[in-house]
Amino acid sequence: MLEHILVPLDGTSESEEALPYVRRLVGLGASRITLLRAELPVAMDEYAMVSEAARDQARVYLQEVKSRLSDLPVRIGILPLIGPPATAALEATELKQISLIVIAEARRPRLARLLLGSVSERIVQRSPVPVLVVPPHWTYDLEPPVPAERRPIRSVLVPLNGASASRVILPYALTIARQAKSRMLLVSVLPPPAGPRSGPPSDDDPAPDEIEGAEEQLYAAGAQCAEYGVDFTVILEHGDPAERILSVCRERSADWIAMTTRGRSGFSRWLTPSATHRVLRESSLPVLTTRSESSSRSRIYGRLSVPGHS
Repeated sequence: MLEHILVPLDGTSESEEALPYVRRLVGLGASRITLLRAELPVAMDEYAMVSEAARDQARVYLQEVKSRLSDLPVRIGILPLIGPPATAALEATELKQISLIVIAEARRPRLARLLLGSVSERIVQRSPVPVLVVPPHWTYDLEPPVPAERRPIRSVLVPLNGASASRVILPYALTIARQAKSRMLLVSVLPPPAGPRSGPPSDDDPAPDEIEGAEEQLYAAGAQCAEYGVDFTVILEHGDPAERILSVCRERSADWIAMTTRGRSGFSRWLTPSATHRVLRESSLPVLTTRSESSSRSRIYGRLSVPGHS
């Protein structure tokens, strides 16, 4: 997972908040970095020179960022493209055989993110490789005492449900945890009981097969952790999945979250967002995601102008 990291940037300091995490990942074994900046296309032929000038400007910016990372003992390439940012990142992932995307979440008003989403969310939704989403700096409850590149990763929280697909993220999380000598927090959230626990069972209580499925996934995940030589803690919760995941993060002082997403698309996703997207919007922690169907690399639409530079 750490072989080749893609870092989409847009020229703002907010997007560069991903860079300290890139440094942290190099410390964990990342071996290659590609810095990407995409400019929106100009379709009409008479504006081709404008597009080329925009790409040249992107190249100058990426070279400057590359120079700031020159102390890292890895190969760093730059990729200035013409195209929509999310599409550019996804197509670059295919072209450059990327193994991980690291992107900072944009500082957008809550309503705009609800209605329009963000570049990072669109990448998470469609990426065939894992994506690490870095939260905006202002979401921290307190100023982190240690810079991100040196901040310890003491625990990685991995939400699981009753489906085996929720464990797709586990090998990637274990790669980070083993390198960082972290503990895994394996958490499963069941629906809340409808009535007092001392009363008779209710039709709204978690069904036995739900409980059994959750326990089965926690047991299987624990076995994988043991195989990797990573310490783990099993946590069974009741309530709203996103709310309980975020609550457990605070209660257990988690440092990273790693979770599988179904990669849903369409307007209904914004009306009923998945637990993963709710966590992405509300968490103050970096969130590592992968799609449940990521093993089969999806087709990426759209064509981009790719220069022969790296």
